[in-house]
Amino acid sequence: METRDSPIKREVGSVFIPVRDIDRTRAWYRDVLGLAVGEVEWGHLCSIQMDNGPGLLLDQKLTPDGAGAAVQIGAYPLFMFFTDDIDASLSFLRARGVEILEYGGTAIQNGHWFNFRDCEGNMLMVCAP
Repeated sequence: METRDSPIKREVGSVFIPVRDIDRTRAWYRDVLGLAVGEVEWGHLCSIQMDNGPGLLLDQKLTPDGAGAAVQIGAYPLFMFFTDDIDASLSFLRARGVEILEYGGTAIQNGHWFNFRDCEGNMLMVCAP
């Protein structure tokens, strides 16, 4: 039996993405992915609202020196975007010069997902559920 004493909600509000250059990264998410990005706030933070689920927060202060100089790039995707057409999504990103990761000589894995990197080198995923 589950008890629920915590005032913390069971939902994710936002996913933080560490970045070195907030302005360049904000423009990349807007221009390449076509997302509606917010303005840069407090010189280091940019909110991106999604249609469903948690939003994204680009944050230039999530680094050891707080200036974006030493962002640690993960070896796995930070999060995934859903798509109804995996092939069209891959073509869309390739046409924009986005770095697509291949495994075993192919980008699309198991017929329904692929990984790519944003302009900061963060690994992201697109998945057709």
